[in-house]
This record gives sequence, C-alpha cells and structure tokens, in this order.
Amino acid sequence: MSQRKVRIRVDPTRCTAFGFCAEFLPESFALDDWGYAWLQARELPLELESLAREAARLCPTGAISVEIVTVEDEPEDTATARPASSLRPRQR
Repeated sequence: MSQRKVRIRVDPTRCTAFGFCAEFLPESFALDDWGYAWLQARELPLELESLAREAARLCPTGAISVEIVTVEDEPEDTATARPASSLRPRQR
C-alpha cells in the first residue's frame, strides 16, 4: 500500500546555521555542534506539510526544499534489519 508523505531536503552548501528550521519543526530538523541543520526525519506525515513549508519559507538562504511524494510501505519481513551474523557467505 502506498501513502503520501512530505519529503524534506536540506542543501548543506546553502545552510548558514541560522537554526530557524530546528526551532520551527523539531520533528524533522536538528542542529549539529556548529549549528548547521541535519535531518532527523526526511519524510513526515502529510499533516505536517504546512509546518514543513513554513520552515522552508523561514530559511534565510533557501536551503530547505519540500515536496509531496508517494511512498510504498515495506513488507514487515524486510522492514527490520538482520544482524550481520545471520548472513551466509557466498558459495563458490
């Protein structure tokens, strides 16, 4: 089943560490030790679209872009990562 989500991107070459994004939308943005934005969540529920667009509008350098995307849900058996020890070596 597919669902629509808000996808956020940050252009690290344009970010100048104002930090408005992390204040306005902490569900998605965090700041590193120097104050530059990084994404905690790249895709958000559609209900947060207006907040995501406002965070992008507030960015003084235009480093944030927002788009609506359709994503496919992963089947449950592939959604969890397997430990490396469970992988078998390739047979020759």
